[in-house]
Amino acid sequence: MRPHLLLSKSSLDLAASKPLPRQLSDDDLLSRLKRDDARALELVLARYWTLVLDYVDRLTRSRDAAEDVAQRTFCQLWDRRAQWGDAGSLRALLCRIARNYAVSEHRRQLADERSAFTFLELHATPATAHDGADSAHLRALIDSEIARLPDRRREILVLRCYHDLSYKEIAEVMNIAEQTVANQLSKGMASLRAALAGELDRAQF
Repeated sequence: MRPHLLLSKSSLDLAASKPLPRQLSDDDLLSRLKRDDARALELVLARYWTLVLDYVDRLTRSRDAAEDVAQRTFCQLWDRRAQWGDAGSLRALLCRIARNYAVSEHRRQLADERSAFTFLELHATPATAHDGADSAHLRALIDSEIARLPDRRREILVLRCYHDLSYKEIAEVMNIAEQTVANQLSKGMASLRAALAGELDRAQF
């Protein structure tokens, strides 16, 4: 899948006009990018989209994550086109941008997992004599929102956060890839926090 990049109307008009020769070198394409030539970006996409996508796919082991990272990579190439200076190899530049995004995505997933454990530890454990009505109310809301999640996402969240199964164990139980476990856990926690944002603010989470 090719990305839909957000370009200005003037850039889109330029890209739709006379196309550039496909045999232009990478150095020529970088030079044209720095001069705001959106046609050069179209050629870069045609030349390197598959390379970047496959590279990130091998890093993340998730096609969905790879497509997102690849799109952000080419968007950054365009958005920061005036900043590259002597960027060297265009192919190396694209792989470097993509790798940075892939690493950031991995760190975000780890942060989401830590947040998931803290969230459930604070608000989803059984009530004690010291718990007030607010805590019980919040736990009931959490249970309700978890029940609304898609089946696979709900099962992954329950296995990981309530029963402490590892990614590998969940993957074995559900016959899915470990990266799918990570992606679905991240999305599940994002949905949960978004649905309970007001309650969490009041609970100072």
